[in-house]
Amino acid sequence: MGEPGTGRRRAAIPAMIVIICLIGLAVLAGLYAAPGRSPTAASSAVARSPDPGPLAVSSRGCLPGITDLRSGRSTLRIRNTGNSPEEVQILDDTHTYDYADLELVAPGTTRELIVVLPPGRFGASCEADDGTIGYSDPFQVTGPAVGGVHRWIPATLTDLGNAVTNYRTSVTAGLKQLASDTDALQAATDGQDRAMIKKRWLTAYLDYEQLGGVYDTFGDYADKINGLPSGLPRGVQDPAFTGFHKIEYLLWHNGSDDQIRAATRLLDRDVHGLVKAFPHQETAPNDVPLRTHEILENTMQLTLTGQDDLGSHSGLATTAANIDGTRMTLKALTPLLQQNDPALLASAEHSLDQLDAVVTSLHRRGGYPALRALSRTQQERLDGTLSGTLESLDPIPTELEVLLTQDNS
Repeated sequence: MGEPGTGRRRAAIPAMIVIICLIGLAVLAGLYAAPGRSPTAASSAVARSPDPGPLAVSSRGCLPGITDLRSGRSTLRIRNTGNSPEEVQILDDTHTYDYADLELVAPGTTRELIVVLPPGRFGASCEADDGTIGYSDPFQVTGPAVGGVHRWIPATLTDLGNAVTNYRTSVTAGLKQLASDTDALQAATDGQDRAMIKKRWLTAYLDYEQLGGVYDTFGDYADKINGLPSGLPRGVQDPAFTGFHKIEYLLWHNGSDDQIRAATRLLDRDVHGLVKAFPHQETAPNDVPLRTHEILENTMQLTLTGQDDLGSHSGLATTAANIDGTRMTLKALTPLLQQNDPALLASAEHSLDQLDAVVTSLHRRGGYPALRALSRTQQERLDGTLSGTLESLDPIPTELEVLLTQDNS
């Protein structure tokens, strides 16, 4: 290399620097001269996928132009350019696992589909309102392994049919118990013991609340047996106001023996009518996964706010019954969830156990206190735990929903 102080070494350095600088300037000039390019853009092109813009979905194609992505979180803008609502799913290349779902996208609308993807090969499926399915070209996801990936196996109509059969078996047994307990309630009205009538009313009422997942199946019987007076022209005095809440109102607002006896007789007749009708009533396949979330959602909206309390102050007992009703729907779905998304099943069961423990902790020797008797801390704990449970249950309807025919509601 020569000694660092010699004249030869010092004379060589300026020439080399000039050559290097000229080459560097030429490269930079070329970069800046290219339209739409910059050194920053050039260096980041490898690390970031270009934004393809809104991805179209219609009967003419499923997300044409979708490009390769980087692993991690991506936001895809989906534009329905057709005339039919479309449901979009991001699947692995074997169409076994689902990584994200976008519920029916209405014609003419653009919505965002957020998905977290690991490295691998993927595709999209687009299902129209009439059941027609199209698939995108496959695309590649490159980059490092990432956390936060959630995948599941989509349910089929056969899967949900089996769950509905299991659920209806449980409902049939529950209806039999309900009819027995409304018989006992009617028998109690032959005496003068209001405390006994109230006790038997609560037993039968909680029987019904445990069946909360099939109120659509029950048709007109749902309002006859468990309707509320809100929305009726004459409120609690309206002739159409019947069933458990009518009896509740009479029992806790000094209704006459004859009024209570007549209302109870009508309730018992309607319950036996439902028992006879149920084998011929149909339960929609999507109802069971939907009710797994909706039962406790109604509990939060109606029961914990006191909207369905006509005097008995039985909100906590009703909440406990609704937890049992949710467990019954989840039990029917358990074989399917064990196959499709065991992590979601475990989370749902754990959250229900937590909520059950909170409600049970409020039980006293004489039963559950009224909601208004809870301390602020107890109320906040109950509300917070129920909110957390709903969050855990929320993915079930989406993951297990199947597109039926012209209407997915």
